[in-house]
Amino acid sequence: MTGGIRVLHVDDDPHFLDLTSTVLARQDDRLEVVTESVAAGGLERLTDGAASFDCVVSDYQMPEMNGIELLEAVREQDPDLPFILFTGEGSESLASDAITRGATDYLRKGTQSEQYELLANRITNAVERYRNAQRAAELERIRRVRSETNRAVVHADTRTEIERQTCRLISEADPYRFAWIGRHDADANAVEPVAAAGVDQGYLDAIEITTDSGLEEPGPTANAVLTRELSVVQNIPEDARYEPWRAHALDRGYRSSAAIPLVYDDGLYGVLNVYADRTNAFDAQERDLLTELGEDVAHALHRVDADAHRERYERLLDASSAGIFRAPPDPNGQIVEANSTLATLLGADTPEGVAGHAVEDFVREAADLAELRRRLGRDGVVQNYDVPIRTLTGEHRWGSLTLLKTGESDGTYVDGIVRDVTERKERDRSLRLFREAIEASGHSVYFTKRDGTIVYVNPAFEQTTGYDADQVLGQNPRILKSNEHDREFYEELWGTILDGDVWRSEIVNKTKSGDRYVVDQTIAPVESEGGDIERFVAVNADISEQKERQQELERSRERLRALFEESPDAITVHDAEGNVVDVNRQNVENLGYSREALLSMNVADIEADHSADELRTVWDDTAIGERIKLQGRHRRRDGTTFPVEVWITKIRFHGNERFIAFSRDVSERHEYEQELERQIDRLEQFATVVSHDLRNPLNVAEGRIELVRSERASDHPSAGVGAEHLDVAAEALERMEELIEDLLVLAREGGRANATDAVALGNLMDECWRTVSTAEASLVIDTDRTIIADPARLRQLFENLLRNAIEHAGEDVTVTIGDVDGGFYVADDGPGIPAEEREDVFATGYSTADDGTGLGLNIVDQIAEAHGWTVTVTDSETGGARFEITGVEIQE
Repeated sequence: MTGGIRVLHVDDDPHFLDLTSTVLARQDDRLEVVTESVAAGGLERLTDGAASFDCVVSDYQMPEMNGIELLEAVREQDPDLPFILFTGEGSESLASDAITRGATDYLRKGTQSEQYELLANRITNAVERYRNAQRAAELERIRRVRSETNRAVVHADTRTEIERQTCRLISEADPYRFAWIGRHDADANAVEPVAAAGVDQGYLDAIEITTDSGLEEPGPTANAVLTRELSVVQNIPEDARYEPWRAHALDRGYRSSAAIPLVYDDGLYGVLNVYADRTNAFDAQERDLLTELGEDVAHALHRVDADAHRERYERLLDASSAGIFRAPPDPNGQIVEANSTLATLLGADTPEGVAGHAVEDFVREAADLAELRRRLGRDGVVQNYDVPIRTLTGEHRWGSLTLLKTGESDGTYVDGIVRDVTERKERDRSLRLFREAIEASGHSVYFTKRDGTIVYVNPAFEQTTGYDADQVLGQNPRILKSNEHDREFYEELWGTILDGDVWRSEIVNKTKSGDRYVVDQTIAPVESEGGDIERFVAVNADISEQKERQQELERSRERLRALFEESPDAITVHDAEGNVVDVNRQNVENLGYSREALLSMNVADIEADHSADELRTVWDDTAIGERIKLQGRHRRRDGTTFPVEVWITKIRFHGNERFIAFSRDVSERHEYEQELERQIDRLEQFATVVSHDLRNPLNVAEGRIELVRSERASDHPSAGVGAEHLDVAAEALERMEELIEDLLVLAREGGRANATDAVALGNLMDECWRTVSTAEASLVIDTDRTIIADPARLRQLFENLLRNAIEHAGEDVTVTIGDVDGGFYVADDGPGIPAEEREDVFATGYSTADDGTGLGLNIVDQIAEAHGWTVTVTDSETGGARFEITGVEIQE
């Protein structure tokens, strides 16, 4: 047996360990003894994996863990590793127990050298048996791997499948951890991995394999490529050739490697690399088997390559688009030979369908035929001449002709190749149309080479940027750079398009004059037929105005949000269930809740006067776009409430129903209304007092005056006394009566217009006339108009205007009522009102009559204002006063 033997000796007696180690080394120089005084330490050495052992020698009686327990622990890791129980105390039962539990041998300690010689023999014999068994198993394993690989690759159809299956099958067999196949790139002097399997963990990404022949110490892979022979590194931890890759290999548990060139018939098809998890894993027999395996894989790769070449050649012939024919050079010469492609091109079912036809039967233009004959006669050859073709079925196509005049023993012929270029012509036409479309496009378009050099710009580019085409061709798009974007922006752009992807984003560019503009830019790579990026096309849609609109919209949103937040009304947005979606600052101030708290609440939590069901009924009955008014009370966080007037609008927002509620705290208005009601009550009391306290003495005075008058009429002795004074008193009392009536109107009605109705002006005026007219006065009704007004108040207006006319124009006055635009007028034929006094006539107390109250026209003005009308005074046609009332709602 050759090779060193590493022995792990475990014994709790250090002195005995030293003795045994020394004696065994003298007995056999192949023995390398590593000692451990603690069983757990020995077990740790075995599990560490940094160094392998060929045999374990252990004492039996040891603290914490005895020899049998150590044996059981070792067998859990390696069922076959030689284990010799070497003990000072023992018995047949202990020996039997040790052998039963998997010990290789059992030996009693002794003081004689013969005992150590016996131990050395037992160790070497056990290790030799162990290694032979391992070698046989490994040879069987590699034969099995070769057999399985051969079965797999013989059915494979592609290189990729062969390479992947080979790596997989090898990596799955112990002690191999990893296998990969690389292809040699002679131009780059490198081996590029194409397939791998097993424990990789990024190993191939971490290493670089070069095959430069100038290397002083090439690695195993490079050596296998350069020598075409198997190259092995048996001890990765110590072999100097593995220095560049050692750290990465050891991290992944690789301890030895083999590089097998895949050579067949002097052709190198790659290199197979195999990594084992122990040193010295590749003995001579295994190396031979791996070499044979490499030859098998290379043969399989050669086979699929040959099959692929053959298939490509057959496909090329089958798929050839070139038609071939032979015809005599005579203008009327008929085609004598043709292939099936030509037959298909010319609309025949078989080549025989083309034979017998002259070439001129298919060339549509006589000028083309003449040019072909001229070139053949002059040069004997015509290359790639495009002509329109007419097929046997009448279809029009395009063909590219290559003609060669050849001499044969039986005469001269024209051999021709016809390629169908109809699609190319259509493509050229499409490209022309495309270019015309690009030229006419309103979007800025430019093409660049792969390096960014501009090679084409359209007119829109010139118009947008201010650059002429000759100013930018050969330049880089950097001339448009506005410095609005950082370096990372452009790195992302170039990274995207160089990866073959389309890039789209908004970008701020700069014109020749320095103005900035915003474009929606799309850049797409244009690939060659081989898939390589040749150029880029950029399409820029100027969206400057759109961006300005967007910015204005954003500013509008900000303004609306500011209006929303700063509104003096509390604004609440809620959904159809009443859940609050948004609130403004006034809501927070009014209710005392935080904004976050309000957003978690329901409207029913805030509304004190209406239940949730009542509110939901209101919301359900409201139409989209409808605005409704609701009175209620809101509840603050502290439990107090306050009156509110709420205007609610129902909208649809992003497909959902939403309600916008404007709530106004009307506490002050309520207080004002209450105070107003109190004032009205006081006025009512005042009117009552005026009516009662003044009317009573007036009634008495009137009664007395009437009594005096009656006595005069009956010839009473004192009847003539004070008659003149009685007349004056009667007039004063009558004026007081009118004053009281006017005061009552002012106090009770004021500036109010109550329920309105349709009123016929002529009819109402006639009724009023009968109550105030005199025998000498007359009324002219020049209207049939009907208006919307409070009938009672309109009667008061008419009566006051009629009394005013009689008081100022005399009892023989003529009063006219007629139409004006948007209203009506009341005029008289009296002396009129001077222009300088017309602004004062509606003031309280104004009157030109000695017995006037000064309240009548003021009442007219208040009644008009209560209706929303305007009353003005001017001259009538006869020079009298004319009162025009406008802004009236007229019923059609």
